[in-house]
Amino acid sequence: MVRGISKTLIVGITIVIAIAIIAIYYTIQSNIAGQGIKNTGIEYPVTVTDYLGRNITIYSQPTTLGIIAPDCAQIIYTLGFGNRVVLIDVYSEQLLHYLNVTVPGNITTISSIYESIPIETIITAHPSLLCVDAGFQPQLEQDTNELSAADITLIFIGGTANTNITGIENDVMLMAKALGVPKRGEEIINNMSGVINYVRSKVLSGPRVTVAYISWYNPIYAAGNSSFVGYYIAIAGGYDPFSGMYPTVSSSQLLTANPDYIIADNFMGNYTATLQAILSIPGINSTNAAMENHIYILGNFAESLIEEPGPLSVYGALLLAMILHPSAFGLNSTAIPHYISAQWVNQYVRPNLNITLNNG
Repeated sequence: MVRGISKTLIVGITIVIAIAIIAIYYTIQSNIAGQGIKNTGIEYPVTVTDYLGRNITIYSQPTTLGIIAPDCAQIIYTLGFGNRVVLIDVYSEQLLHYLNVTVPGNITTISSIYESIPIETIITAHPSLLCVDAGFQPQLEQDTNELSAADITLIFIGGTANTNITGIENDVMLMAKALGVPKRGEEIINNMSGVINYVRSKVLSGPRVTVAYISWYNPIYAAGNSSFVGYYIAIAGGYDPFSGMYPTVSSSQLLTANPDYIIADNFMGNYTATLQAILSIPGINSTNAAMENHIYILGNFAESLIEEPGPLSVYGALLLAMILHPSAFGLNSTAIPHYISAQWVNQYVRPNLNITLNNG
C-alpha cells in the first residue's frame, strides 16, 4: 500500500514538473515574441559575404542594430527589425517620419554620416550589428578592428554604389541572411519586382522622353545615364542624355540635350529659390522643359525615394513615371504639382514598408 502511494506520488510530481516546464517554455516564447525576437528556424552561426568581399560569421541572431544610412534603414525596417534599432541617423529618421513610423526617443541619433562619422557614439550605442553603405561610407572599413573589439559587427551593403535594382536585391538578401530571415528577403524582392513590372507595363506604349535630373545648378550636377537614378528614369519611360555617373555638365551641354523634362532636388531649400536658380542657367528658357512648363522640384521624401537605393526606391521609379507619363496612371498633367511634396507622394504614390501597390 505504501509503495503504491509512493508510485502515484512520483507520477504526479513528474506530471506537475512536465506541465511547469511546458508553461515556462511558452511563457519565454511569448516574451520573446513581445520583444520582437524572431524565432526564424535558421541555425546560427551564419556566414555571409558583404559588398566589400568580407566573410562575416554571425554566431547568433543580432538583438540590437545600428543604422547610419537611409538605404540600410529601408532594408532593416522592411525586413521587420525596426524594433531592434538602437542607433539611427537623422536622414533615416526623417524618412521614417514620412512613412509614419515613430522612432523611440531613447534611440541614439547621429547627424554626421558622410565624412566625420562619430565612432565613439557608435561604440556607446553598442549595436550588435551595424549596417554600412559602402558607396559613401567606405572609410569605415578602416575602423572595422576598433568596432569589432567593441563587439560590433559591420556589414557593408552596396548602397549608393549600386547602379540597378539587382544591387539592391543583393543588399536585401545580404541583410536578410545575416538576420536569419532569408524568406522575408525573398518576399521583399518579389514585391519590388511587382512594383517595377507595374511601372514598366504602364509606360510601355508611351513615348520615351528626355530627362535632365539635376542636384545643383552652378555648376550643373546631373545624375547621368549610368547612375542608379538614370536606371530608374529609363524604367519610368525616360532617358537621361548625359553619360556616366553624376557628371558635371555645362549650360551649353544642357541646351544641346534639350530635355523634355527637368527634375531637380530642392537644393536651395525652398521651391521658389530652387526654380529661380534653374531658370538662371543661361539659355534654359529655350529648352522644351522650360517652354512646356515641365520643371519639377522634389521635396525631401520624393528625393529620398528616387535617390536612396533601398527597397523603397521602386516607388521612386513609380513617382518618376507619374511625372513623365501622368495619363498612363489616369492623371491629368495638371495633377502633377511642380513641387512634389510628401503629402502628394503619400496620396498618389503611397509608399509602404510592405512594398505593395495600393492603387484603390
